[in-house]
Amino acid sequence: MHNRNKLPFRQSTLGIVINNEGEFLLVNKQSYGENQWSFPGGGIDRNETPEMAIKRELAEELLTDRFEIIGQSQFPYLYEWPDDVIETAYKKNGQYFRGTELTQFWVKFIGTSNEVKAGDDIKAVKWVTRKELKTHLIFSNQWESAEKVIQEFIK
Repeated sequence: MHNRNKLPFRQSTLGIVINNEGEFLLVNKQSYGENQWSFPGGGIDRNETPEMAIKRELAEELLTDRFEIIGQSQFPYLYEWPDDVIETAYKKNGQYFRGTELTQFWVKFIGTSNEVKAGDDIKAVKWVTRKELKTHLIFSNQWESAEKVIQEFIK
């Protein structure tokens, strides 16, 4: 078995996407349970900057490129993976990681809501109000991390 504390974090991105009505875009990924939601985003590939990765991931996951990156958060979102996830990821990628370190972006959606469709690895998408976010972001520290970024960008 590996020593978790010596393993690197997988570098990834997350886009906190907001529309003109002030609603937030959430995705239910294929690997998630019914009530598990997150903001869109994904891993940073070799030779990619975090900004390139979030643009690619948004287009792949939501089948539209009508996004404008407003800013990069100063707060990364770190989370540790359970041991079974570490093993599954190793089988898939041939590399051990202890969890994910996400570079978070504040993103404005500049299209119309019906342009957003469930794309690569996504079961469902939905727009929620800021008040509804808390009941959707149920993973460890997910809500607290989102709230920090929201407060950073909404004055």
